[in-house]
Amino acid sequence: MSIPSSAPAEAVHRLLFQALVQMRAAGAERGDKVVYHLADLFHRVVLEMERAARGEQSYDEVLRLAEDEARDRGLAGWLASTTRLIESAKATVP
Repeated sequence: MSIPSSAPAEAVHRLLFQALVQMRAAGAERGDKVVYHLADLFHRVVLEMERAARGEQSYDEVLRLAEDEARDRGLAGWLASTTRLIESAKATVP
């Protein structure tokens, strides 16, 4: 597979987007609500990350979008607890 050297960030974002779309479809097909809802939440966030990488918006805006989308999908608790887990893991790494 050959990815143009001028677009590796975009390629990574698009690959992740496609993976999440496929995961969302698999979650729906198998009735796995956790997989479906998490993939549904983050597939759109990835496209916003691409915009942030191009300087069209900030990563703070991307995070706010993720928080809004999580709240709309009933995943605010998951996002808050996972964010705390990440923060505590960062605190233990030298």
